[in-house]
Amino acid sequence: MTTGEKYAGFLDHIQACLGPIRDAEAPAADGAGRGFALLFCVSGDGDLVTAVTNGLRFQDITAIMPLELACTLRSDQRSAARALVALTATLAVRTGAGPAFDQIIPAPEPLIAGTEIEGVMIVPHPYLEDGFESLVNAQGRTELHLLTVVPVTAAEIAYAQEHGPDALYEQWEEQETDLLDVTRASAV
Repeated sequence: MTTGEKYAGFLDHIQACLGPIRDAEAPAADGAGRGFALLFCVSGDGDLVTAVTNGLRFQDITAIMPLELACTLRSDQRSAARALVALTATLAVRTGAGPAFDQIIPAPEPLIAGTEIEGVMIVPHPYLEDGFESLVNAQGRTELHLLTVVPVTAAEIAYAQEHGPDALYEQWEEQETDLLDVTRASAV
């Protein structure tokens, strides 16, 4: 759908890239309004679920341009995808600062019980074709960025802080790291 309305193609765009929306969570799901809803897209084969914010773009957040966040994990890890994207979005709303590509957001303790995940990294979606990150309007201009939240371990955070994000990307590729699994071992 291409109309003159701002962000008119958002829902079509995420469903074309991530699969149909199968569930949603209202902005007030955690009590007081948090400033964004959550949508849950399920891949065609049902193996993957993506939690996507909806409404973050309307918040008073300093960023290059309006943004929304997504976290894709295995379908049995829906609650982890929800937690990671909601925590990252809540931090952006509270601080008024939007995350940016290659940014690492560490946590003081594991974010997902029983895992090594101690933070997230904001990346281009590692498994989708180019084009997911930008919602383009009817005039061909990017009007929204879609940033992907990827779970990272404490060792990966330290490695990226010492060697840079590109070095971590290389480690993930060399180790064939499954970034869709929060129960994975660290790549470094």
